[in-house]
Amino acid sequence: MNIASDTPSKKVLNKKVIGNLLVLTTTIIYSFNTNFMKSIIPEWISPFGLVLARTTASTIGFFIIAFFMQVKKENRPQGKAIGTIMLGGLLGIGANLLFYIKGISLTLPIDAFVVRTAQPIIVILLAVIFLGERFTKNKFIGIILGMAGTIYIVLAPNVGIHSSDPMVGDIFIFIASVCSALFLILIKPYTVKYNLFWTMAWMSLAAFILTLPFGFKELTEAPLFHQAVPAMVWFKLSYILFISTMAGYALSVKALNYISPFIESLYIYLLPITGAIVAILMGLQKFSWHDPIALVLIILGFIIVNMDSSSQKVHPKIPQQTH
Repeated sequence: MNIASDTPSKKVLNKKVIGNLLVLTTTIIYSFNTNFMKSIIPEWISPFGLVLARTTASTIGFFIIAFFMQVKKENRPQGKAIGTIMLGGLLGIGANLLFYIKGISLTLPIDAFVVRTAQPIIVILLAVIFLGERFTKNKFIGIILGMAGTIYIVLAPNVGIHSSDPMVGDIFIFIASVCSALFLILIKPYTVKYNLFWTMAWMSLAAFILTLPFGFKELTEAPLFHQAVPAMVWFKLSYILFISTMAGYALSVKALNYISPFIESLYIYLLPITGAIVAILMGLQKFSWHDPIALVLIILGFIIVNMDSSSQKVHPKIPQQTH
């Protein structure tokens, strides 16, 4: 009796472990990715040129993998599902990368990681706005604290290199976080129903179409393709295009089969720590107390939001009421 009753709970636990390991892996991947992008922009390639390179690589790569896979017809997106998946690609890959990489070119890596931590609060705010979730006192206080942390890091003085316009850069990073939050909400049902690689292929194609007019000129004129380039630069670009863009996004989407968008977004709180270690070791930024202060405000806001027992209802609703 006990063995039989424990089996379902063990399966649930195993799924949670798999999902959490997948997201932890993407967190480590992105810690290096942002710093690698910062180190090659704009000397070797402009922001939008890099965005187009990433969407081109992911489109070609995922369609090749998808075509050679044996996938049942019902597991391939069809009709309206393709449209919704492509909308997810426009938000989660296309718009997200355009704003994020442009922001990275203007601000500092650690600041970008800290601003990104506002994403779970953005998810809750979107649920209040679009899903009719009850707006309580705790939600109000939590959202205000979270936004205060984001505003603080935007306005705080910066200590580092290549931060030509950190305020505008941080605002772009925040907009990218909104796009990413919408993406997590929108794409959840389709990651469960359809094949991962077909889902990623259609999302990547939508992102490619969106980014083509922005990045075509910057990509074709990139110094990367017209000068002698150090091997380390090619290594960083290869990492960005294949490890981060393809493996990172695929693992992130796959994780939604096992855990909720809300749980996945929590891992973003690790990025300021892991990303800061990489940024400081690479000499891209010096330690500043402004970043941990802002991070504490954002995390405190998140905790207060979730002191509401009713706020727990937000997360199951999200994937079910967006279509």
